[in-house]
Amino acid sequence: MKSRQWFASVFPKHREKKCFLLLPTRLLLAMMLWMQPDSIRAQEDPQQDVSDGSVFDGTYAIHLSESAKIRASGRAEPGYFDNLAIELFVKAGLKIEIIPQMPWKRQMELAERLPGQVIYPTTRIGVREDHFQWVGPVSRTFWNFYGLKSSGWPNTSFETQLRDARIGVLLGSAREAYLRERGAANLITVPREELILPMLMANRVDVIAIGGSVLRHYLAVQKAENPDLPVPVLSRSAAYRTCYLYIAISGDVPDQDITKLQTQLDLFKTNGFFVENRRQHGLSTDTESAFLKAMLDLDNNGVSCIDHSASAQ
Repeated sequence: MKSRQWFASVFPKHREKKCFLLLPTRLLLAMMLWMQPDSIRAQEDPQQDVSDGSVFDGTYAIHLSESAKIRASGRAEPGYFDNLAIELFVKAGLKIEIIPQMPWKRQMELAERLPGQVIYPTTRIGVREDHFQWVGPVSRTFWNFYGLKSSGWPNTSFETQLRDARIGVLLGSAREAYLRERGAANLITVPREELILPMLMANRVDVIAIGGSVLRHYLAVQKAENPDLPVPVLSRSAAYRTCYLYIAISGDVPDQDITKLQTQLDLFKTNGFFVENRRQHGLSTDTESAFLKAMLDLDNNGVSCIDHSASAQ
């Protein structure tokens, strides 16, 4: 993409006034991605390490949650979590480097041995709790299975789906770990989330375990790229779990840094930035909605997941 086109995709003309409050963060992200310093590891070479040692050097490696292709797509929503995370670290006065998106499993492998890896949005589950320090919550999600409406699978019980359905899920994700723990008999894992919907359409899985907003994005992409093909009619099962999502920071990093980050996030939620960031990315800003009430309620700091299925209670 030429420089003018690229800049226009990051700062669309019709949103210039609305982007004012977020301009410093977007400029920082734009400059880091444009200059591509040596500290940034290319997504195409996931075998490279972000750091050579296991001792925290004071710089936090922020792993972007979206690829450059999605950020340049022209949609409003891309960049929401990336913008929030970068602004959070900048306002807290902490040093950062930007790491292009890589497979989720690879991010987790790096976090297992390197301190200061920043991964988001992340579910707090037992096997991760002690390895990471947590800042949040930054979002909340209901866990459902999605399947083709004509298949009838979404109308079956959670227990039946666990036992009999071929379930597509992201490799290394919290959903995979939870479903294995619950005894799922036929998990089909994929290394990248965008592969889950094609697996369903190719009849290689019966249902998919994926976030609703992410699924809607992939459906929109499919429609845009293949306008002559019919849009699949999907249905979702009843929610079996609700999880709050966090920014996870790996390894032995200073406790005072985590305190600074949490304090800054709480400030974002009380001074209007959290809601404004949503507005700038085309997301709901209804503070009376159940979602934003939960997000802006600081008493929810530290809440992880709540099971809904009768057999899990």
